[in-house]
Amino acid sequence: MIDYGLLISIIIAFGLPSLVVYWWLLFISDESVGFLDVAIGPALAALAVGRLVTLALDDPNSIGSIPDMIIIRSGVEFWPGVAAAVGLLVWSGRRAGERGLAMVAAVVPLAMLGYAGYEAACPFRDGCFGPESSIGLRPPGLSATMLPVGLFTAGAVVIGALVVRGMASRGHPPVVIVLVAALVVASVRSVGSVWLPHVGEGLTRQHKTSIVVAVTAALALVIVVVIAARRQPDDVSMPGDGETIGRSG
Repeated sequence: MIDYGLLISIIIAFGLPSLVVYWWLLFISDESVGFLDVAIGPALAALAVGRLVTLALDDPNSIGSIPDMIIIRSGVEFWPGVAAAVGLLVWSGRRAGERGLAMVAAVVPLAMLGYAGYEAACPFRDGCFGPESSIGLRPPGLSATMLPVGLFTAGAVVIGALVVRGMASRGHPPVVIVLVAALVVASVRSVGSVWLPHVGEGLTRQHKTSIVVAVTAALALVIVVVIAARRQPDDVSMPGDGETIGRSG
């Protein structure tokens, strides 16, 4: 049976950045490359790795069972999937002649818009959950009206994408762009998870990993900036940047 809600969400997640790329050109040397050209492979890798990690943590016996593995709704670990996508982007970028994290930094603002689109599509899935409120949306099957945390998450990530895009257009090093993007998304997910329903009293695994990523990205960003500030004034490169992004659009 086709999960139309999930299908619509995926279409929005890929369709939104595919449209915006006509205005937010990719900052890579090959101008003929579009968003879908570089995003499909990493997205599939992220989905596969994220699903396998979930199964390994929750039900290792399900690994190898195709019906269990393809039930995406039952859980996909977000950050392991992101790590897989980043790794594949770095590899494909080097094959295409880009250096360092340039390919990742080029895709990040559009990928953030895609993630925001997925979150904003919560009405098409099981509804937009959150704390009970007199103003908001009513998820299917519930009598209470809730503030749609997914929509607020989408809005915050869009703002973050605008900031990251501005940094890219001003020629900030790729390592800084990637770290800022990770910090934004992890922070938004950490805050949003506070109001999402979950089983038990403690933090969920997804919530904990987002906090860890946010703290790690923040510390790494501080280290990169401090190292760069200690360098000679005529040495403007930052550690791990390789080169600044290829073209200004």
